[in-house]
Amino acid sequence: MKNIEIRNKFLIFVIFNIFYAIFYLYFKHEVGNDTSISEWLINYQGGFTRRGLGGEINILWTNIFSISLRDAIFFSQATIHTLYLILLFFYLKDFKLNIYQFFALFAPIFILYPIAELEALGRKELLIFLFFICTLFFADKNFNLKIINLFIFIFFPLVCLIWEEIILFAPYFAVILIQKNKLVTFRETFIKLLIIFLPTIIVISIIFAFPLSKDGHSLMCSFLQLEYNERCYMSAELLVKNTIYFDTFFIHERASFFPHYFRYLMIFFVGFMPLHLSIFKNEFNEKDNFVTKNFKPTQLYLILYLPILLLFAFGHDWGRWIHITYSFSILLYFYFLKNSLISNNFYNYIFVNWIFKKKSVLILTFFIFSFFWNPKTLLTGDIATNSLYKIIYNSSKIIFNFNGLRIFQDNPIIKFHKNFIE
Repeated sequence: MKNIEIRNKFLIFVIFNIFYAIFYLYFKHEVGNDTSISEWLINYQGGFTRRGLGGEINILWTNIFSISLRDAIFFSQATIHTLYLILLFFYLKDFKLNIYQFFALFAPIFILYPIAELEALGRKELLIFLFFICTLFFADKNFNLKIINLFIFIFFPLVCLIWEEIILFAPYFAVILIQKNKLVTFRETFIKLLIIFLPTIIVISIIFAFPLSKDGHSLMCSFLQLEYNERCYMSAELLVKNTIYFDTFFIHERASFFPHYFRYLMIFFVGFMPLHLSIFKNEFNEKDNFVTKNFKPTQLYLILYLPILLLFAFGHDWGRWIHITYSFSILLYFYFLKNSLISNNFYNYIFVNWIFKKKSVLILTFFIFSFFWNPKTLLTGDIATNSLYKIIYNSSKIIFNFNGLRIFQDNPIIKFHKNFIE
């Protein structure tokens, strides 16, 4: 099958996502119970705490530009999201993708997810994605390996101070470092990575060793109330209640295998399928470093997924964890492709051959897969439907100030729209 040039299609998609990301971030930033705002309120005014650096940066913007704290948070969120998507476009614009890779690029658990599931929009993982795409740029052969080594050495621990759970995705960065540094033996790989990640290890150790006290949390919340008339809620309120000592297993008390866990197994299976089909049966082209010498691509990805299981065990934002895991995984795959590190063979699997026979069926399948569903944020949340339509429809309600399609309310079509589409 002929490969697809993505530049123009992907540019339109990126512009669409930037527009709606900024639109919804602006719409959300004054909402009093929005989680994506609350986690950016965490700061050091009550003492050192995990995730406090992000709040301190926003307080700095507030003081420099004489704006409200929520406006500073909106500015940070919009800037991070926009920069990430712009860099992503420039990284991928020259690709020509086969149909599996094309489906994988437009998977609903990747770029579209934050604006389809607004609870995920503006969260700190976008900073992590921005950090990772910058790492991919510095991993290019045109850059000296010292640049990427210093980049990770300096900035990874700083990012940990904003969102410490990035440590579970450190293996993705390690794969890039191993490839760039041409590390072959276990010994040199271990020593080199230990040196590069040493500041990160120290920072994570400090975060675990010195959690914020209840008194410190009260001081932080009082500071927010007195200085900015902001209360501690959601993430800021749970900063002490939900600790980092793996004692939040209670989140599973309300979940059961059917439908909750089974639903997410299917989300993982279907959502990751195009990516896994692209990887399956393909091999690393050169056996010149520790990763490519010892692992096949499928084995590597299974290993990369293992640390992330901690998020699913101790955090209930399963939709976000799927989105983050997929984003890292597909970006790493495109890094392999861009640098010709992995074979790019296309296999006509029996169970998908029939889809490719008719163009109309293929297009319909693509739109249903990419734009008609997405996981909700929480483990116990159902699957959302009509994602692309709802993004446009719900924004139109805000822009044009109408409550919904209510003409001819007894009409079966209107009833169906109200009950199943909205």
